[in-house]
Amino acid sequence: MDALNELLRSAAVLQVSTRTMQPMIDFFVHKLGFTIGSVAGNGPSFATLDRDGQTIMLNCAFGFFNFNRVKGWAVYFWVTDIETTFSEFVANGVPLKGDIVEKPYGCKEIVAIAPDGREIVFGQII
Repeated sequence: MDALNELLRSAAVLQVSTRTMQPMIDFFVHKLGFTIGSVAGNGPSFATLDRDGQTIMLNCAFGFFNFNRVKGWAVYFWVTDIETTFSEFVANGVPLKGDIVEKPYGCKEIVAIAPDGREIVFGQII
């Protein structure tokens, strides 16, 4: 593969409604410690949120987008220290699904519940 044409990074894109756009931005910034990278549109209708070199994009879906999807994992972030992340989130009042859980696939995880009910998962490889 050509070294000049490498993938640099990726970002999860969450489709949100006009009703949940600002609460989702506030959740990622004020609760999960992300910073606003960029915003666009009225309301806004698009935002990038960054933390430690990771990016999540929120895109406001207009029209007949189905927001009645089954709730569940929306994005997964690996961290270096799950206990520190857990303590930070508890101090910030993040709604969590429970305590740190050790999974059979070799990770310890916590699950944050976003304002629209989706699960934002943070895990540490053990």
